[in-house]
Amino acid sequence: MVSSKMLAVALALCVATAAAIDTTSVTLSSATFKVLETSEAGQGWRSMGAANPASTIKVTIAPKRVRVNDVLAFADMVSDPSSTMYTNYKTTAQLASATLPADDSMAALALWLDDVPHSVNPITRVITATLTVEQATGLFATTFRELRHDTTGQRAIVGDAVNVPMFVATHIEAVFGVHGLPLPPRVNLKTPTAPEGVAVTPAVITSVYNVSGVKPTGSTDNIQAVLEFQGQLLSQSDLTQFFKQFVPTAPAGDDKVYKYVGDSQQGEGVEANLDIQYIMGVAPGVKTEAWQYAGMDFCTDLKQWTQQAISSTSHPNVFSVSYGYQGTLSSLGCSTSQITSIDNDFGTMAAAGITIIFASGDSGSGYTSFFGYDAELYSSWPASSVHVTAVGATTFLDATPSANQRAVTGFGSGGGFSRIVKPAPSFQTAAIAKFYTEEPVAKLPNASIYGKGGRGTPDVAALGWQFSVVVSGAVQSVGGTSAAAPTFSGIVSLLNEARIQQGKKPLGNLNKWLYANPSMLHDVTVGNDRVSRQGLPVPDGFDCEVGWDPVTGWGVPNFPALLKAALAA
Repeated sequence: MVSSKMLAVALALCVATAAAIDTTSVTLSSATFKVLETSEAGQGWRSMGAANPASTIKVTIAPKRVRVNDVLAFADMVSDPSSTMYTNYKTTAQLASATLPADDSMAALALWLDDVPHSVNPITRVITATLTVEQATGLFATTFRELRHDTTGQRAIVGDAVNVPMFVATHIEAVFGVHGLPLPPRVNLKTPTAPEGVAVTPAVITSVYNVSGVKPTGSTDNIQAVLEFQGQLLSQSDLTQFFKQFVPTAPAGDDKVYKYVGDSQQGEGVEANLDIQYIMGVAPGVKTEAWQYAGMDFCTDLKQWTQQAISSTSHPNVFSVSYGYQGTLSSLGCSTSQITSIDNDFGTMAAAGITIIFASGDSGSGYTSFFGYDAELYSSWPASSVHVTAVGATTFLDATPSANQRAVTGFGSGGGFSRIVKPAPSFQTAAIAKFYTEEPVAKLPNASIYGKGGRGTPDVAALGWQFSVVVSGAVQSVGGTSAAAPTFSGIVSLLNEARIQQGKKPLGNLNKWLYANPSMLHDVTVGNDRVSRQGLPVPDGFDCEVGWDPVTGWGVPNFPALLKAALAA
């Protein structure tokens, strides 16, 4: 559908921007418009009919940036321990300035949006607008419908194909908010009550990974953060109780969240409590922020976070993120252009020295099939971004807490090879090649059902089963790579603390440093990821092998070795 307003804007653009845009082939027909995205409803979503024209949606329009590849190349250099540029970061403001969209791009977009209330981020020039469905229908020449999830009852308003004038299309990097859906609902992995001596607490983590020798000063030069989506909010009262019970020697005040960023401050979510309690419990004394977003559109929420981080005058050195998806991203309404836009933001954050740590997923190899047919495997995204360090999950090999660990069995440690990040980055090609020499060919999945040749995840692992978490004043036993991620993040914050105290900069993107120093980690060689989220066996997946593998990466932390390497880098 092409609205009269869209035709008018297209005609206006022909006249107003003729100096910047070639208009020799312009005709006022459907050819004047370009389809940027199409819509695909995820599994379980049912159309409830046309959306109410008065309902509102929040739209984000990312203008096309310039010199993005230069920033990504810079991020690569400052993350490489062998480079003379290692850790020579730029500020996020400097990096955003280097890639600002061209003036003619902003002029074209401003004309297109002339009668639509909107705001422009002064740092990145990303545009946001809260529109009625009626306004969005005209702006994108599409129709909107309301969807309802059969299981959860969640509702969402999504559009059909996004159409924009051809002149505008060349200036747009991505459009967010028209198709987005939340991550599929997941039941928290509440584990069986751990037998005595096996329940994981900060003291257990500190003991088995030999965490010692770093005393945080509480300086604002070293801040860590957890990131929460989809209405997950932490409880300060639960955090305080957690510290009293499991981190009793921490000085007064170490149990307080330093700063809240985003939509809301406090609530009661198992995931949010797990994240905050373990990143702070592992690194007490390090100032910790909670970035929380209540939206129900995963890719739009990711973009909101990255834009806020890039636009901030100060930012955490480490972000711990326990969210991601092992499946077809289009079923979440995440388009290729959106994924690229977000990944470019990750690269900008890496160039500024920000460590981004994602849980690698809880669905093992990401095995999916239709009644046993058409099997496919999926690694998790955004964990598979090259600017992100992905963390898998382990458990104790026997009932004695030690660094002798195996891949978790109560759920699958998310791992495999990316279908969208190809080819594998150069820093891990040798590790992947060695894995294929270790894994018997007969045990490998058919190459046609997984992302062979793509980025391998996870990069590392940590304990992820039977974590003692305080929720609503009571201790629950919880598991997931979402336990492993904040654990590893807290350890990285301690490494940053030691570096900063010696006048060095934070570690930033960890991946090249990790792959250059695999002996910093205890190798995990027992287990596999042929396990579903429910802990049931699945036919296809991968095994833990000597060296890196797509189940537990290089293995679990050996803190003294990590600290020595961090201070030497």
